[in-house]
Amino acid sequence: MMETEALRRLLAAHRVGIVFSGGSARCAFQIGVVETLLELGVRPALCTGVSGGAWNAAAVAVGHAHRLRTYWRTFSRMPELDLSNLLREHSPYRWSEIHRRTFSRYVGIDRLRRPETLPVFVGVTRLSDRQPLYYDLRTADDPLNVLLASNYLPPFYTHAPHLDGERCGDGGITNNIPYEKAFEEGCDAVVLATMKGESEGLPYRNPREVQHAVPPEYRDRLIVIRPRHRLPTPFLERRWPVLLQAIELGRLRAREVLLGEVNPAADIRPPRVAPSALLARLILGAWSPTNGPRLPRK
Repeated sequence: MMETEALRRLLAAHRVGIVFSGGSARCAFQIGVVETLLELGVRPALCTGVSGGAWNAAAVAVGHAHRLRTYWRTFSRMPELDLSNLLREHSPYRWSEIHRRTFSRYVGIDRLRRPETLPVFVGVTRLSDRQPLYYDLRTADDPLNVLLASNYLPPFYTHAPHLDGERCGDGGITNNIPYEKAFEEGCDAVVLATMKGESEGLPYRNPREVQHAVPPEYRDRLIVIRPRHRLPTPFLERRWPVLLQAIELGRLRAREVLLGEVNPAADIRPPRVAPSALLARLILGAWSPTNGPRLPRK
């Protein structure tokens, strides 16, 4: 097996962290990354996640990395729309209910409380001042509420969760790639699994920093695994064959970064910007720290 410097660094590290960025359905890419890391003997000591990636982080932390595919497939099979939800949550989308059901099966509060569970930090955005906050799910009073807060984006969710008395929203709005948090918690090497393609520019951090350059003090210790090009996965994709393609791309790209392989199958270029990608940009743009999000108040 050929090793790159990146893999040697991870295998030699005393404490490896994995950072799962946001990206909605595109976070399926992270499944292939995690599977490859484990196949190559890289064992995380800590997980950090925001937005859609927070669910992957939680599942890996409780030891369910091997169930990520089943987790996603179960989630994707549940109906996303229910007009009766308009009366309960003032939204036709039932994402909160789907997450509640799958969370209990594939993560669960009891598993998070076990001594062997990895530290797992989830980032949210405090809406009053647009500041990032991080919660360790192992000790959070309501871990599910923290995860729902990190995913809160209208119109898919209509009532921002409260954490410690503060309304909180999507963690990817303030910092979509919180690798600094993993280093602050004692990691000496960190894998960042994020979904912005290399041909699209530098990694996306937030609406004010869409092209993030990793500072020199982290550059040698941060292993970034991301697609070559924009993922051909719509923002709200739920078709399993399409999600499987994203998972496979994650696996191929991880092997390229860590083993130096050249995989032509990883060089997929979407023919155009999908409507869901435009929708995602509009949603994220509406959360500009300058203008602030136009959010319904409870």
